[in-house]
Amino acid sequence: MSATPVPLVRKLRIALVLPLLLVATLATTAAAQAERNRPLPVSELQVGSEVVATTGLRLSAIGTPDDGSGRLFVVDKAGRILVFHPETGVLDPQPLLDLTSRVSTAGNERGLLGVAPSPDFERTHTLFVSYTALGTGVENGALTVSRFVLDSADQAVVDPSTEERVLRQQHNLNSNHNGGDLTFGPDGYLYWSTGDGGSADDPLYGAQNLSTLLGKIVRIDVMRECDGRLYCIPKDNPFARSSIARPEIWAWGLRNPWRFSIDAGDESIWIGDVGQNRWEEINHVSIDDDDQPRDGWNFGWSCREGADIHRVPESAGEAPDPFIDIRCNPRAEYTDPVFSYGLSGNDRCAVMGGVVYRGEEFEDIADGTYVAADYCTGQAFAIQEQRRGRHAANDAVGMLPPRITSFGVDDDGEVYFVTDAVAGGTGQIHRLTFAEATAP
Repeated sequence: MSATPVPLVRKLRIALVLPLLLVATLATTAAAQAERNRPLPVSELQVGSEVVATTGLRLSAIGTPDDGSGRLFVVDKAGRILVFHPETGVLDPQPLLDLTSRVSTAGNERGLLGVAPSPDFERTHTLFVSYTALGTGVENGALTVSRFVLDSADQAVVDPSTEERVLRQQHNLNSNHNGGDLTFGPDGYLYWSTGDGGSADDPLYGAQNLSTLLGKIVRIDVMRECDGRLYCIPKDNPFARSSIARPEIWAWGLRNPWRFSIDAGDESIWIGDVGQNRWEEINHVSIDDDDQPRDGWNFGWSCREGADIHRVPESAGEAPDPFIDIRCNPRAEYTDPVFSYGLSGNDRCAVMGGVVYRGEEFEDIADGTYVAADYCTGQAFAIQEQRRGRHAANDAVGMLPPRITSFGVDDDGEVYFVTDAVAGGTGQIHRLTFAEATAP
C-alpha cells in the first residue's frame, strides 16, 4: 500500500515551525546560560578574608599604580607610603615616601589619609597624597593635597623636598571629620573627599556652604596647570562658572566621607559617609555629568542624617529646632542614600566605604557587588544595583576583622583591605574572599 502524500500546505507549515522551534530552543538555552553566569544575589553571598601581611601600624588607605608592577601603595597614618607586593606577601622595609615631619596626627582622625598614583603611571609617574598638615594657627590640621613627580615609575624612594602643594582647606578648629580619600576617575580627574569641619552637628555649617570645600567631594584636573594653579577646573563641574561657589566642588552635603570609590565598570561613585549617632549611610550616584543635577549631588548633611531630618539637639524630637532654617533649604534637591544602617541597640559605630568587585577569581558569583564594613564590629555588607537605580543590600554577609579603615583593589581587580592598630586592631593587610552562603 502506498503512503498518503503530505499536502503542500502542511509541508510549508512544518518548514516554518521547525526553525522557530530551533530559535526558541537556542534562546531558552542562552537565557539559562546567562542566568547561570549572573552573579549571586547578595542574599546568597558570603565574604571572608585572609591575612597577607601584619604591620602593627595604623594603616589608613590603599593605592594601586597601573604600571603592571602588581604593587599596592599602603598608607601608614603616621605619614609614610609603604610598598606591598601581594604575590610574595612582602612589605618593603624602606618607605616609598616619608612625610612624618609634615603630618599632624593629633587626635584620632588626623594623619596621612590618602594616596593616588596618576593614570598611566608608567608614563606619568606622579604620586598624589592627602594629609592633615602639621603647623600653627590656620595651618594646623589643614586638609592638604600634594603631588610628587617621580623620576620613573619604579623609583624606590621619593624625596619629601620635592613636594608641591596642590590644594588646601583650612581645618584647624577640630581634629575630627577630615575625609581625606583620594582617587582618579575614568575621566582622568582627581576626586578628593573632605569632612565638614568636625565637632558635632556641623557647627561651621560647612557641608551646605558652597564657599568652602568642607563636607564636599572635590573634582579637579591635576594633570594640567591653569591660571597659576597646579590644577584646572573641569568645565563640566557644576559650579565651574559660578561667582558664589567654589568651582572645585563636585558634590556636597557630606559629614565625613572617609572612604569612597569609583567603579569604572559603570562610571559611578560609592560614598561611605560616617554618621553622627543615628545613621551610617552609603551614597551611590553616576559620575556622568549628564545624570547630575544642575547644582551637583547634594546628600543633605547637616539637614539630614541618612534619610531623616537631623534635629539639633537630638533631644529636640519634634520640638522646634532654632537652626533648622539655616541647615535645611526648602528648595534644595537632596539625594537619598541607597543604603543606611542604624546605630541604636548594636555595637556598630562607623561605616567604612568599600569597593565594587571587578576581579576574575570570584567573577561568577560576585561581579559588580559592592562590599563595605562597619569599623567597630567588622560586620560586612554587600550591595548590588538592580534595574532603574534600585539597590539590593544584605548587611550580614559575613564578619571581617574589626577596625577596617580602607578597601582597595589590585591590578587584577581583587579586593584588599587594611586594619587600624588601635582598640584591638592589628594593623594588617587582608585579602577579601567570596563564597556562596551555606544554608542555615
